Amino acid sequence: MRIRVAEHSGFCFGVKRAVQLAVNSAAEGKVYSLGPLIHNPREIVRLADKVGVINDLDEAVADKSLSEKSPRVIIRSHGVGPQVYARAKELEIELIDATCPFVARVQQAAKNLYEQGFQVVIVGDPTHPEVCGIKSWTADAAWVVSSADEVKNLPNLPMSEKIGVVAQTTQTQANFAAVLAALQDKYAEVYCENTICRATQERQRAAAELAAEVDLMVIIGGRNSANTKKLLQICQASSVPSVLVEGAEELPADLFDGVNSVGVCAGASTPDWIIEEVVVKMTEQNEVMEQEVKRNFAAEMSFVAAAPEAKAEKVVEAAPSLDEMGDDVSFEEFFNHGIKDIHRGLCVQGTVVQVRDNELLVDIGSKSEGILPSNQLLAEEAENIREKFHIGDKIDVIVIRKENKEGYPVLSKRMVDVVQLWDKLAEYKENGTTVTGKIVEAVKGGVLMDVGIRGFVPYSQIDTKFVENVKEYIGQTMSAKIIECDKEKNRLLLSTKAVKLEDQQKQQDTLWSEIEEGQTRKGVVSRLTNFGAFVDLGGVDGLLHVSQMAWFRINHPSDVLKEGDELEVYVMGVDVEKKKISLGLKQLIPNPWSVAAEKYPVGSVVNVTIMRTAPFGAFAKLEPGVEGLIHISQLAVERVEKTEDVVTPGQTVDVKVLAIDTENKRLSLSIKELLVDEAPAEEAAETEAE
Repeated sequence: MRIRVAEHSGFCFGVKRAVQLAVNSAAEGKVYSLGPLIHNPREIVRLADKVGVINDLDEAVADKSLSEKSPRVIIRSHGVGPQVYARAKELEIELIDATCPFVARVQQAAKNLYEQGFQVVIVGDPTHPEVCGIKSWTADAAWVVSSADEVKNLPNLPMSEKIGVVAQTTQTQANFAAVLAALQDKYAEVYCENTICRATQERQRAAAELAAEVDLMVIIGGRNSANTKKLLQICQASSVPSVLVEGAEELPADLFDGVNSVGVCAGASTPDWIIEEVVVKMTEQNEVMEQEVKRNFAAEMSFVAAAPEAKAEKVVEAAPSLDEMGDDVSFEEFFNHGIKDIHRGLCVQGTVVQVRDNELLVDIGSKSEGILPSNQLLAEEAENIREKFHIGDKIDVIVIRKENKEGYPVLSKRMVDVVQLWDKLAEYKENGTTVTGKIVEAVKGGVLMDVGIRGFVPYSQIDTKFVENVKEYIGQTMSAKIIECDKEKNRLLLSTKAVKLEDQQKQQDTLWSEIEEGQTRKGVVSRLTNFGAFVDLGGVDGLLHVSQMAWFRINHPSDVLKEGDELEVYVMGVDVEKKKISLGLKQLIPNPWSVAAEKYPVGSVVNVTIMRTAPFGAFAKLEPGVEGLIHISQLAVERVEKTEDVVTPGQTVDVKVLAIDTENKRLSLSIKELLVDEAPAEEAAETEAE
């Protein structure tokens, strides 16, 4: 069984501060607390010899043992109303104010709203001392509601009246939001100040998250503690079995039977020593149960291994025939004839008699079938229980509880499998065998992987690349190598990275043995640089230089490629010794100059784009990879002094092809020729018109 303590548990800042103030004050002489210092009976008992508890200030004044000294009274973290401060001054009592700063903030917020003319509404428990104190700062004029349903019972107000809302620091965010929504539906103007303590929110969030991942929740704290009761409600709302205990002595002996994982959270009034005490007791109970089960299981297994045939004899001796029992056999003796003595730790082969969605019924030869819950199966079996098990199947199980509340034995198949699985895993480690499992949980330093037994995969052993968000791996089925396997310490260390590195090495060895110059290979762009792109060919990167990407000029590889692109490349060169591969892309694309003479014959007219200008003319693009020159003498009919007087980069114009040299990749173009051709045509058209 795995025990997990919620990230945020135990004393909050305000309670810790109050206890420390009380202890420090008690060191200087007698001191009282106005009401119990915190809502934790065991901590109050521990502090009883240091801090007395009074219900009103007059009790402190009445203490004759103080002689002429002024009594000292601690205001607990829940805070009090202004009348208490006034009464203390009147009685000359020295107050040690341990009001939680977050509570003081609520008191001030309620006071300000009241003084500004708001009808103050406090969301909280009307009997809780914190709420009573807050209400006092509004001259007891505030309304208190604990739920959205109570809003409908509040009085109606004129349209001009405004509602100001604050919250008890230990409220849940969900309840506060529900009450606020109900108030907004009922009243015209509602102003809200969310005064829920951040520490409370953190504890509630941590408890909810943990409850979703375990089989049982143990909440530690005083039953009179509001925030502890809220934690219990939150855990119960997640449908996980939950129990509240004030200390280790309240843990039932059979609480953890059949439980794989248990979560622990504690209220803000629970000291660390109580949390530690409970966790230690849980650990001890778990170890006792596991040792008992292991001893019984080992005894059963050694008996079968030593003399399999003896087991039948043993059963015969334990279950005499009816004839041997005699004529005076009682009904009870007759009914119990042949029934096994069921006890915790008994290892037995049973027969599946019923398959349900979350459990199996197994005949183990007792008065009633045993219950085999899904959490006592291996993870894969539990997820596919109806596919993995059928009526009549024979399975080895161990009794982990003699009877549940309904009187049925509770069984575990997983514990039997785990004992055998540890031996297999130890063998796999020695042989270097790969295991497969599912990543089930992110924990500090890595993830947990279920391979029948939960193993730990450190961050550094998850992947060959840097892991930014480990939660992305949760739910994935992966293969791993066993780094460490220690049955006695229950320690299983795994590496999924080792498998990936091994696969990569196999891919690389295969690729280097097969790759040759002149091949066409599929790859994925893994990285871009200024001079080219690296393409992953399957565990090995090859370089695709920018000059080999296209038949035309490329300024940067990102102009035509991006990381993750899948493409086919041409292998231009292979150097096995230096582990270098040169790749090309344009070799798989027809050279546009090879067909340029056919596409652009002399005399043809083409629409082109001016790419750049020079003193002697302009370069124009016919298509990517094919450019031609319009000489300055071919830009216009009249003499041109400057190229830019006629054309500019980016401009599109029609040109006539004067000459083409595909071998040297040269094209001569002319705008002038088109203008000359147009003049006679225009003159002819004018003559016809006359």
